Amino acid sequence: MANGEKIVEFVNEIYSGLTPPELADWAKALRVDWEQKEAARKAKAAAAPAPAPSVKKDKIQAGLAKAAIKAAQEGLPVYSISADVQGSTGISTFHKSLPDRFLEVGIAEANMVSTGAGFAKAGFIPIVDTFGQFGVTKGNLPLTMAALSQAPVIAMFSHVGFQDAADGASHQATTYFAAVSAIPHTTVISPSCANEAEALMYQAIKRQADDRTRGKDGESYIFFVGRENYPVYWVEGATYLWGKAQVLQEGNDVVLIGTGPLLGKAIEAGKKLAEQGIKATVINNPFINKVDLDTIGGAAKACSGRLVTIEDHQAVCGMGAQISHALSEAGIAHRIQTLGIRGEFGQSAYVAEHLYEHHGLTAAKMADAARALLP
Repeated sequence: MANGEKIVEFVNEIYSGLTPPELADWAKALRVDWEQKEAARKAKAAAAPAPAPSVKKDKIQAGLAKAAIKAAQEGLPVYSISADVQGSTGISTFHKSLPDRFLEVGIAEANMVSTGAGFAKAGFIPIVDTFGQFGVTKGNLPLTMAALSQAPVIAMFSHVGFQDAADGASHQATTYFAAVSAIPHTTVISPSCANEAEALMYQAIKRQADDRTRGKDGESYIFFVGRENYPVYWVEGATYLWGKAQVLQEGNDVVLIGTGPLLGKAIEAGKKLAEQGIKATVINNPFINKVDLDTIGGAAKACSGRLVTIEDHQAVCGMGAQISHALSEAGIAHRIQTLGIRGEFGQSAYVAEHLYEHHGLTAAKMADAARALLP
């Protein structure tokens, strides 16, 4: 409709070539207006800086499934036991690649974990998967009994914290670290990107295989991941060492620690502080109940004990609490501000970001907390 000539042609057909002057003038005015707007748009586009290259994103759990496929194809006895939501947890790609290596038990999370323990006793390396809320509630007793019975499993528990925004409080796991961190012979892992998830899952499978070869009981490994897409890596070419936290930025004023889906908030907070002349050390902490004191303790000492943590979990018994306890036991003086959920259940929302803002789990709030610790 912006092309005045086409309008004139159309109207000419209606009026058999005798277009009323007012309609012809209107068509010409439309054409001039459109040409002016197009010229302004092109000028603005030409003056704008070139867009930044797009960052490849994927779901974190995609890395977990990729590692499981790789390990199985290398000959390790990996076996998947699922409870109806394998498409959502991401392990379905394993099922498609290795259709003779999985079992579907239906909506029966406790039975799934118990079945996994049985497969461990039979010599397999079982991977169980479900949503975080049901993995840590219905699966808690079987996870405990698996560890007690020298039948370790590997768990993929997804949609943690507020990541399952639309389904509301009943589906939002906000006590997942607390629910399983104290189970003996269990390592709790919270990867922040697909590449990290792939590296740590592959190492977890290899560790179970190596422990079995050496006649050791082995540990259960529980991976907690979100559901939304994140950059496949935060640092290009990064390596992910078992049991180690990852320093992404170094400073001597304050330490910012993030994990899982909220690591990006810590990175952003570090950038905000840098703009104000505040030098922050930013740390990715994937090993929740096995605190890397060498890395985190060293960073705390370098920053006069000032730490801020952020997590998609209750502040009580969460990552921040476990870090503070480990530092205290090691005699490392510190002051810590923990950004977490303050004794509330979740709410329904269109996206997780709305809930992060509601509960103060944002980069801006993290930067505020860091400034409050400074002299």
